[in-house]
Amino acid sequence: MTPRIVEPVGFGAVVIYPLREAASRLRHASARRAVRARAARLRVEGAREPVLNYGRLEGAGQSAALPIGGQVKLIPLRKMFSEHFDRFNLIYLVSSALPPHAEEIVSAAKRQGAKLIWNQNGVAYPGCYGDYYAWFNTRMAGLRAQADYIFNQSEFSRASAERYLGPSSAPSEICFNPVDTQVFSPAVTPPAGDAWRILAAGTSHAWYRTKSALDTLRVLIERGRPAHLTIAGEFRWKGAERQVREAIADGLAAHVSILPPFRQSEAPAIYRNAHVLLHTKFNDPCPTVPIEAMACGVPVVGTQSGGMPELVDTEAGVLVPVAASWTTDLAGDPADLAYGVERVMSNQAGMARAAREHAVRTFDVSHWLGRHNEVFRRLAGA
Repeated sequence: MTPRIVEPVGFGAVVIYPLREAASRLRHASARRAVRARAARLRVEGAREPVLNYGRLEGAGQSAALPIGGQVKLIPLRKMFSEHFDRFNLIYLVSSALPPHAEEIVSAAKRQGAKLIWNQNGVAYPGCYGDYYAWFNTRMAGLRAQADYIFNQSEFSRASAERYLGPSSAPSEICFNPVDTQVFSPAVTPPAGDAWRILAAGTSHAWYRTKSALDTLRVLIERGRPAHLTIAGEFRWKGAERQVREAIADGLAAHVSILPPFRQSEAPAIYRNAHVLLHTKFNDPCPTVPIEAMACGVPVVGTQSGGMPELVDTEAGVLVPVAASWTTDLAGDPADLAYGVERVMSNQAGMARAAREHAVRTFDVSHWLGRHNEVFRRLAGA
């Protein structure tokens, strides 16, 4: 499908990226032919019960990589609806975790009457992807256009998809990302009060996000606050380790701890050791980290961008103003974010209770699975 160009792009992007795409298609042509040949032998399950495929023709096997982003939400879904490779009637795809060659499987299965359920997260836009943003959306646009039902992870996800992928006539709804509130639960004993324990967690793809957390910490220290920042997760931009190390060495070494990337099973313990989560990513469509933190009784401080205003209740955290933009990723004002941390810490126990109650009421995985079950059964029965 032709990518949708909303903001103008440079001549180089128009010429170079299509050439790169053509080279990639040529390089992977034999693999695509093999998938297409096997997909041609697929059979759509005739049962009126949901039989799920997740865009693959075989199991992924053991992987050393930690599941991130869209892969995480498939964990509870696979437990409820096991994965079938040769006979199925429904295909479920998450926009931010697309398997290789899913297009071939969707095309073959839909010709036989299978239905596609599409889970829409974020899209590529100029602020993140520069002039090449439109072509990064090509796979999403092509698959979403074939969806029989769309779960938008937030209203922001829906609006940004309409803007950059195009309109869709498929029935849809807003369905926030889930959390298992039995697993992600508050600490029996609250964190020690000797310092304000601030957590910045998750995979970071850009320096501005980590810099924003460090700048906020610096403001708090200058105000005489007993703040300590823990950064947990993976840095994924070029030169990240050096850049972060140099920033911390500039007067922050005694106030910062860095944890390595963590598994889902390790996450609750990390959240429980924090008083507040500082989530500084701009235009985050429906981030799981703030949802998990609130489930653990950890209030959230962030910016009024992306899906965050939909996720963070005013009693469960503080979101500070930031300009709207599609062309630049913006960090919140460190003074404003520091003020947000101070507000949380002035009533940390009360906001922690409110955060937990909000998470159980709004994001519990049982609600999410129940709604998916209803949609799956209706589509399979049809």
